[in-house]
Amino acid sequence: MRAPGWLLVAFLLVLALGLAFAGLSRASRQHAGGDCASKVVIVKGPDGEPRECVCMDRALAACFKPGP
Repeated sequence: MRAPGWLLVAFLLVLALGLAFAGLSRASRQHAGGDCASKVVIVKGPDGEPRECVCMDRALAACFKPGP
């Protein structure tokens, strides 16, 4: 391959890595059942009990056991 071919391969590789990184970062921001439709959502925790979660920037920021 000549230089233009290598540039195309490098561009496609960087593009694929960027898309993979974006997909992984988005998946890591979301917990099971957390869609963050509002500021506070209730999701099922890892133990199966409900959790109240606070959302910031459309991602779960902190979760607590429900109650006063």
